[in-house]
Amino acid sequence: MNREEVLKLFSYMITSARGCVGEPKLYGPFRILDSMSRLYYLLKENNLINEEGLAKIIDLIDEKKYSCMTDKEEFISMLDQAVDGMVDIMSR
Repeated sequence: MNREEVLKLFSYMITSARGCVGEPKLYGPFRILDSMSRLYYLLKENNLINEEGLAKIIDLIDEKKYSCMTDKEEFISMLDQAVDGMVDIMSR
């Protein structure tokens, strides 16, 4: 697995989560983000990824992902910030 494949997967997962926001329950986007976080740490533990920008996005996700249960607007704002961060990384 190379950097490009990992970043494409993370981009897919973030944009999928954002796309699910219009559905009645926000648990779907939460699961996608939680999966992304878990995958990131698995890759990091195996020295398969070292991407500072992505680490910041994962930190943001881990900090705010549970807001889907208490503050829908905060959760959506976090998703938008994560998408913007991923666009920045992919644009390099």
